[in-house]
Amino acid sequence: MTIQEIENIHRQSSQCINDAEMNDAFRHISALAGQLGRGDLNDELERLRISYTFMLKYLEQGVLDPQRDEILASIRQSLASLNDQCYIHLLDATSPEIFYTRRRELSGSVLVDLIEQYQGSLRELSLAQSAPIQQDDSHAILSRLRHAEEIETKLFNWVWSTFPLTTDDANSLKLCISGDILPVHTRCLMVAALFLGLMKFYDENKLLILLEAYTLSDEPEVQLRALVCAMLTLLAHRKRTASSKGIQARLSAMLETNDFDSDVWSIQVQLARSRNTENVKQRVRNDLIPNIMKMRPDIIDKLKDKDSQVIDLSDIEANPDWQEWLDQSGITRRIEEFNAMQIEGSDVFIATFSHLKSFPFFKTLSNWFLPFYAAQSAVVQNLGADKIGLAEIVQHAPYLCNSDKYSFCLSLGALPDSQRTMMSAQLEEQNAALNDARQSELPNDRQQRVRIINAFVQDLYRFFKLFSRRREFIPVMDEPGLDMIDCLPLAQVTRDAHVLELLGELYFKNAFYDDAIKCFIRLEGMEAATDDHVYQKIGFAYQNAGKISQALNYYKRYELLHEDDAWNIRHIASCYRALGKNEKALEYYNRAAALLPNNVSLTLTIGHVLLEENRTKEALQQYYKADLMEDAKHRAWRPIAWCSFLLSDYDKAIDYYDRIARDDTPSAQDLLNRGHVLLCQGNAQEAIATYRQCLKKMDGDCGKFRESFKGDALELRLHGISAVDQALIPDAVCSQIYNK
Repeated sequence: MTIQEIENIHRQSSQCINDAEMNDAFRHISALAGQLGRGDLNDELERLRISYTFMLKYLEQGVLDPQRDEILASIRQSLASLNDQCYIHLLDATSPEIFYTRRRELSGSVLVDLIEQYQGSLRELSLAQSAPIQQDDSHAILSRLRHAEEIETKLFNWVWSTFPLTTDDANSLKLCISGDILPVHTRCLMVAALFLGLMKFYDENKLLILLEAYTLSDEPEVQLRALVCAMLTLLAHRKRTASSKGIQARLSAMLETNDFDSDVWSIQVQLARSRNTENVKQRVRNDLIPNIMKMRPDIIDKLKDKDSQVIDLSDIEANPDWQEWLDQSGITRRIEEFNAMQIEGSDVFIATFSHLKSFPFFKTLSNWFLPFYAAQSAVVQNLGADKIGLAEIVQHAPYLCNSDKYSFCLSLGALPDSQRTMMSAQLEEQNAALNDARQSELPNDRQQRVRIINAFVQDLYRFFKLFSRRREFIPVMDEPGLDMIDCLPLAQVTRDAHVLELLGELYFKNAFYDDAIKCFIRLEGMEAATDDHVYQKIGFAYQNAGKISQALNYYKRYELLHEDDAWNIRHIASCYRALGKNEKALEYYNRAAALLPNNVSLTLTIGHVLLEENRTKEALQQYYKADLMEDAKHRAWRPIAWCSFLLSDYDKAIDYYDRIARDDTPSAQDLLNRGHVLLCQGNAQEAIATYRQCLKKMDGDCGKFRESFKGDALELRLHGISAVDQALIPDAVCSQIYNK
């Protein structure tokens, strides 16, 4: 069999098991097992076949069996595991994937031996570090540190590439992860190794260890990483976990623990935010950073004193003129925007650090999941043993995930000492300010747990998006349904009304409207959800998703309960308008205007709808009304000018277009419209001059000008401009460009 044939049969078998088409599943797996010629696998397959055959026979005979569901679930689980084992053994010798490469490298290794070797290397390292320091001992210590890390990496590779775990190996791993026989960072790596294995093949023992690690470990870093990994596994393998009694029992027990509900919610929120990471990345890379960089020369000029020395930014507060300039330039707003995204947990640094994952450090798979600690060999080597203080400063930087902290330290290694010292001082100052702010607040264990979760989800996001061989794993972070409300094993936690409401708001804020609708509709059916505004939220989400009829339905349901809600009335009107029912739209807009008589935007909108209905005189009256309102700010001038043109009041139209030119900034459209008015007045020469100003605003794009001009052909014809003149004018306008 070729690799492609093996993969196809394995995929077909998995689908048959998921669909409970067991006879077909047995047939496919028999084909795989027959290629191996292994008696143990064939014996297990035959045992399962006999159990299934007897179950069918009892069913046919009408025998009542209350455990039939459990037996079938057990057969399906065992058959799925056997399918995976056959697949793995067939690819073991030839597949170039990293999973099989590591299995071949570690084929003779035993877990307990690797653990003992690792513990021995840590003891040797500890003795070397505690001995009196001699010249060149630092090189020996670094060598011992690397040796310990090499065994640590082997241990990681063994755990993730072993399938399935035996009971003895599972028990050994439970002791390692939940106890204190290994360093915390190593226990965190073992958690990640279990998860990585689960992103290749489902192994219930590995998932149970993750769930137990959350309950049994006394280290928040280990606990929360284990829970994040377990939740993502439940999502990736939801069909196989939903029927597992062992998983259900463990989750039910976890519901009794103090932090479980809050931790699941925090994880769900951060996973939801991770779906918006690419938008945040583009916003930072294409908006915030470029705009600040464009201002950089001005910033430097502004911050120079009379001797042309650049003033320290920390002195800005001393001069209100500088602060005022920063506010006016937009820098303050952009920095505040960046800080707000940072505080709410958005992944604002991925745009900065994504290109810093090409260091050799990140070619080692386990390093993508390694908690940052200052004594890691790559950090020590890059910064130097005497710069351990700098690494410790980085370690306490609150908004960087572990992966980015390693990137930061590795990139610092290439900088001159002066720049490195400056960056160290800036980072230390920032950390100190944040710590002072925290100390002024009451101790908050929940915030610390949230920070751990956020950082680890960001680490995982980087792995699944940036690791060179990421496509060899289940892309769980790419799932469009990366939320827990459809995941049956977690339904008891994630279908809480408060959770659904907050999650729906988060999805809506980030424009995931379908997911927001799903949350709000489930919230609608809950007794705990008594807030009538849920109808508005569902309507608003439907409207933004472009599903106008559904939106209107929910707005109308809210109207039955609150008939004088102006916000709701306006949105009903906008739905009718979007559906082309302008008479109904006007009915509701006028109701809203009665409640909000001085609302400029609403008055203008009524004018726009009247104009769409060719009720130009009525529309003009609305625009005049809006122009008299306190907050109009020239917003009515353009529609007044256009309506005056449509009504052949050319002098009034010119008056308003001149006001725009004098007191506002005329757009290309304004100049085009002004040209139309002049043309209809019979002033062709000035009209063409105005059209040329419009063309200049369009960057000399004659094609764009022609399209815009042709768009008003009907209005021009109604005002007496012949088809011949309309054909000639664009050439006359563009003639100067063509003749250059």
